[in-house]
Amino acid sequence: LPAATTTLFAMPMPIIVTTCPTLASRPRVNVSRTVKCRAQASRMRIVQINASELSLIAAGSNLPHPDKVAKGGEDAWFVRIEKEGGGDMYLADGVGGFNERGVDPGLYARVLTYEAAKAYAAQTKNPLGNAGPKKAIQVAQEKTRLPGASTMIVVALDGNILKAANLGDSGFRVVRHGKVVLASPAQEHYFNCPFQLGYAPLSEDIDSASEAQEFEFEIQPGDLVIVGSDGLFDNVFDEDIVAVANEAVAKVAGAGAFSAAMAASRALVTVARRNAEDPLCESPYAVELTKQNKSSVEAANAKGPLGLLSALASNAGSVMTGRKLGGKLDDITVIVGAIVATNAAHEDIAATKRLSQEMQKEADVMKKRAAGEEAKTARSVNLRKQMDAALKDKVAQQEAATKAEAARPREFSTAIIETMDAATIRRLLEERGLPTSGKIERLRERLGNVRADR
Repeated sequence: LPAATTTLFAMPMPIIVTTCPTLASRPRVNVSRTVKCRAQASRMRIVQINASELSLIAAGSNLPHPDKVAKGGEDAWFVRIEKEGGGDMYLADGVGGFNERGVDPGLYARVLTYEAAKAYAAQTKNPLGNAGPKKAIQVAQEKTRLPGASTMIVVALDGNILKAANLGDSGFRVVRHGKVVLASPAQEHYFNCPFQLGYAPLSEDIDSASEAQEFEFEIQPGDLVIVGSDGLFDNVFDEDIVAVANEAVAKVAGAGAFSAAMAASRALVTVARRNAEDPLCESPYAVELTKQNKSSVEAANAKGPLGLLSALASNAGSVMTGRKLGGKLDDITVIVGAIVATNAAHEDIAATKRLSQEMQKEADVMKKRAAGEEAKTARSVNLRKQMDAALKDKVAQQEAATKAEAARPREFSTAIIETMDAATIRRLLEERGLPTSGKIERLRERLGNVRADR
């Protein structure tokens, strides 16, 4: 949420020495190093535990795309915690393509995040409710009635079980003892086209929250949960995410979990932006793009010499090196959550709660401002429904008229027409206002189609 993220970035940012490797300093990265979902860890036995035993101390940072700074970018995020512990994190990445239609996808992402957090809070307070991150995303999609589209991820701590639901190419990592022990995979229809939520009455091309991937993982004190938009994962490899986060946390050792989460989130967005702007960076995005280009060249080669030349021309930048280089400039949002024992983290819980309350105030203001756009959207949807209904009625009337016309008897039978000479046929057609030119066979057919008056 823009105002809150601006406040966060008013504070000094640490200097991180990690830089993106170039071809000279780093061997070619195996694609297997990119995002992997460890299926064996994504579903684990749920252990019943009091939700107050562990807390998710979270803080986040955001750097909008340089061209979108004025409006705060198109990512939205939110964190929440109760004094009893637990905690949840939300991130939505608005689909930038809607700018070409005069629509701000950032507003859709912000309202989506607002509705998801509101839904999850209501669900957790209802012991008989069907609570869960995926359900929160479903409710949010239903209640976000605006033009636009967005990916979304919700991560929540329930006892010692981390529950998450993700749709699109944002994601999360769980870091334990310096290693990624759980990574969510990107959901894409094809390269660089993620699954995305939207308002169904405005578009048939959106995806449904029911398609979100779900995760459950047994968490431990000391774990870091890193949630990011694709601006992070397109520009920083997992092992570098771990290294940057650990270095940032070490720099504020003893300052508490909230300070550690804040430092790590800032450090990660800083490194991601640096890589995104580095034309020699061998980023995860560049590695994947190289794969895609290689596949397109191989497919073109199968079509013959001309197809191969065309593919090489379109990928000239990678012909000499065999690969694409550079990061992907985008909005970058990172939320870092530190898992701690609740009874030892009262100050950190209070700090996270203050952050949540500040963000909630800004979100409430945003939601009120969005009411006008929601009303406009409702009018557009109603008008579309009326137009669709009118068109349906018109089509039905036309079909009924066609059927009625077809049911009318012919004025002249085929046998009678066959006995007529050409002059008679032309005279009858002329009397009925029909064309009289053409071959006799066509004239007989035309007269045979004349229906008798009822």
